[in-house]
Amino acid sequence: MSDVVDFLSTVLYFIEKGQPLPISFKKTKQFRKIKNANYDELFELSRKLVLAYYGLKGRSRKKKVISFLKEGAEVTLPGWMERRLRNLVNFESYVTALRSGTAQWFRINRIKGDEDKVLKSLESKGIIFERDTSFKYIYKVISGNITKTEEFKEYKVIIQDKASVAVVEALKPERGDLIFEMASAPGLKAELIYEITEGDVELVLAELDEDRIAKERDLLLKYGVNLTRVDIVNQDSTMNSIIRADKVLVDAPCTTSGLISKDPSILLSLRTPEKVLHFAKIQESMLSEALKLRFKKGVYSVCSIFPEEGELILEKFSNRLIDTEIQGRSSSHQDRVSSRFIRFFSYLDDTEDFFIATFRGSEDF
Repeated sequence: MSDVVDFLSTVLYFIEKGQPLPISFKKTKQFRKIKNANYDELFELSRKLVLAYYGLKGRSRKKKVISFLKEGAEVTLPGWMERRLRNLVNFESYVTALRSGTAQWFRINRIKGDEDKVLKSLESKGIIFERDTSFKYIYKVISGNITKTEEFKEYKVIIQDKASVAVVEALKPERGDLIFEMASAPGLKAELIYEITEGDVELVLAELDEDRIAKERDLLLKYGVNLTRVDIVNQDSTMNSIIRADKVLVDAPCTTSGLISKDPSILLSLRTPEKVLHFAKIQESMLSEALKLRFKKGVYSVCSIFPEEGELILEKFSNRLIDTEIQGRSSSHQDRVSSRFIRFFSYLDDTEDFFIATFRGSEDF
């Protein structure tokens, strides 16, 4: 018991230092090894501990952990966030989804392997999954740890949430396209565009952080993308330097509040609503820059549940909006253009919380 207390207390230490849960857990394993531990169960316990962070009893991390292990604790959000979401979603269902966690989705990297063969191999290793009805090439994991398979380690399996895949489907990439993606890291959407077009595409990927650029380039290479078809531009996309493309994807930086069920450490960055407003300014600036380009069609997306990062921004550009032609749920936010938006909800779709909108290109393309 004391080993578990020390382990979870160390996880909390890294969380409070601003580290995401997966990184905090990985670092803790290096410092606090537990003999014969089931680390999958420990990770789930850590996830639920952080989800309950704002309701934990005790001043020290150790006392908070002991209280959690003895008495349990409910999912607790910052007060302002709970009040906001109670007016937007079915709050009880949303909290239940946070507690239970959302599904893991994956697709087969058809650059690296034959889809049928890889799927059969996964089944032989005890991975149980089901094909999605909307996007036939993605699958929901029912049971089994796909990250421990050789197929995953060999980059034949790509873990990507259904809502993230839907963003690319909304863009509808075609062979011969020149596609510009703003804030493109980590590169999963770019890889999917490359797959859908069978490599007959020119990708211009913009990213501000040089470390993220290096990781994105490395990941695309490991996935088998021909980097001669890719230009990665180091730029702040609120001051864009690209002037034309066939299609534009604004996958804007956001609060990542749509990922809380998978990484509840995000809650610690949402103590106050300031972060939402901070990202909303960046998102509006990026979208304004994107609309200056010469292009045919664009998509805006954020992994956020807050309308301040989605509906309320796009309403300012309502004259450029067109219907988003993918299967999904119309936005539940009450404004005059919400029927043109698509949202995915964790508690309804078993996905990350996502917002997707489509806008028409320039008249002089």
